[in-house]
Amino acid sequence: MKVALVHDDLVQWGGAERVLLGLCEAFPQAPIYTSVYDKNHKVLKGKFASKKVITSFLQKIPGWKALYKPLLPLYPLAFESFDFSEFDLVISQTTRFAKSIITKPGTKHICYCHTPPRFLWNFSGERVPALLSPYLNFLRRFDCVASKRVDIWVAGSSNAQKRIKDVYKVNSSVIYPFVDLERFTKTESFNGGYLLVVSRLNAYKRVDLAVVAANRLKMPLKVVGVGPQSGVLQRLAGPSVEFLGNIGDALLLQLLAGCKALIVAGEEDFGLTPLEAQVLGKPVVAFKKGGALESIIPGETGFFFGDQTTESLVEALDNLDKKGFDRIKCKSRAEKFSKESFILEFKDLVENL
Repeated sequence: MKVALVHDDLVQWGGAERVLLGLCEAFPQAPIYTSVYDKNHKVLKGKFASKKVITSFLQKIPGWKALYKPLLPLYPLAFESFDFSEFDLVISQTTRFAKSIITKPGTKHICYCHTPPRFLWNFSGERVPALLSPYLNFLRRFDCVASKRVDIWVAGSSNAQKRIKDVYKVNSSVIYPFVDLERFTKTESFNGGYLLVVSRLNAYKRVDLAVVAANRLKMPLKVVGVGPQSGVLQRLAGPSVEFLGNIGDALLLQLLAGCKALIVAGEEDFGLTPLEAQVLGKPVVAFKKGGALESIIPGETGFFFGDQTTESLVEALDNLDKKGFDRIKCKSRAEKFSKESFILEFKDLVENL
């Protein structure tokens, strides 16, 4: 069976790109089709050096890296422009437009969806300027049309499964993303005494809650990530809060290994970082909604806070201090999301088409 993989874009190194490499292991001969590829990205160029990556016409537009928002209407067209006639199966992995591909009747299309586009369906809770409403309505209609091109839906979590049902009115199975356990074999946990946030610094991620909680408790907090809220958060932060920006994998592992707890203050589709913390025996304090409900065992591998308020987060951190957690259960919980299980589930799905 001849297989192709499709990915929204290759411009950053994150959880979706780790999962893409897992799909590459499951289907090693499959080329990767994507809208644009930053070949100079210091991590991506190493991870995908041996892969055949095919880009769309967007790659040829001068300055495309700085033109994401203006070019947004063209992204669906970019995926429609690909020719998959030589393939028996195409697997798209997406949170946006990769499912927009067009396949011929003899080619099956599996869509591995982590969420319908957040900015279209308001999963981030961010307000959209009224001026953009007609434009977004058009993209929503297109998104629903594109969803009908999928033969088999696979959700990245039960949370994603519900969203897919609500938006596209279709059923899906669930295959969870994986944690690459081999990455952690040489990393020893230690007590660094600090709280940790690893997140894109967008408003809907609610990193502000962690910053204010750290200010109030006078606890050290390290924040990993960049984004449009960077300036706002830095102005909000007290002396115990440190912003580290983007960092490499090796330093991230050390930060996870030494943290008192990982804080997840926003609603996540699923979230691999909480599992990575648990691999190292570290608890997670998370907002009680979304994908966190599927990866954390409350009272054993972490604690939830029910309201997106500083008071609710502080109470959860207090519970962590008073009640503690089980390091062994943290590790065993994360081990259930292994790469081997992920690859086996995808191969079984394909073999039973």
